[in-house]
Amino acid sequence: MNNTKVCEYDCEFHKGKVEYHHPIDGEWKGGIYLCEAHHSLLKDRKKRYTGEMMIDKKLETMRKEIESLVHAGVLKAGFSLSQINKK
Repeated sequence: MNNTKVCEYDCEFHKGKVEYHHPIDGEWKGGIYLCEAHHSLLKDRKKRYTGEMMIDKKLETMRKEIESLVHAGVLKAGFSLSQINKK
């Protein structure tokens, strides 16, 4: 059985190891798996990585798409969006 986790954000560029992003403190449900590059977008990264230069999307667009994935995971797990940790 392959337990390798993959980044849940659909993008041609993935960089770094994949980790579980849990948006609600103390809860491990409702999160998503993100590579370091995409997780850093949630942490307000402002500049593109070299490999991202070929992607025809703005960083803010990718950030909003990732936030939508996080919101969907939170709702699917039975939580409300108001429970998401603020920066």
